[in-house]
Amino acid sequence: MSHYVFRPAEEHEVSAVFDLIMARVHWMDEVGIRQWNVTDYAGCYPPAHYEAARQRGDLFVLTDDDGIVACAVLRRDDERWPDAMQAAEPAFYLHHLATRVGAKGAGRIFLQMAEEYAVRQGKTRFRLDSADDNTFLEDYYTAQGYIPVGNCVDGLYSGILREKVLIQGE
Repeated sequence: MSHYVFRPAEEHEVSAVFDLIMARVHWMDEVGIRQWNVTDYAGCYPPAHYEAARQRGDLFVLTDDDGIVACAVLRRDDERWPDAMQAAEPAFYLHHLATRVGAKGAGRIFLQMAEEYAVRQGKTRFRLDSADDNTFLEDYYTAQGYIPVGNCVDGLYSGILREKVLIQGE
């Protein structure tokens, strides 16, 4: 069994994070999922986007003995979420979650470790969104304990806002 480490990404890892995400985009083409691969994801989120996230301390990786197996950005706010919801409970907002193709269970492990990190940072909620037409992802996040709490639209993207309560607020 692999030894996993969840941590902020380092400067030299930004290109590997981008490559991992692009590998996932190509995988979507291969399996017929229409999401990142049909929205000019690389154009919308070029390597500079991930470097800026790293500089803010928002880019995280999950590594094992062979390198990066998962990555995501954990933001402290999110324009897709209503201001009232953001103000009500401290949360992290997950974006760009990607796992190395073939790394079974890496996404689940990343989420678990990110949720534990969120609790240590005083967050009571962990939030994300998923495309409203991706039933596989919808089922996956539901199985991980994320419940739908709203909808969002961002350009061509139409999503479901999802939340997991980590600890009850005060």
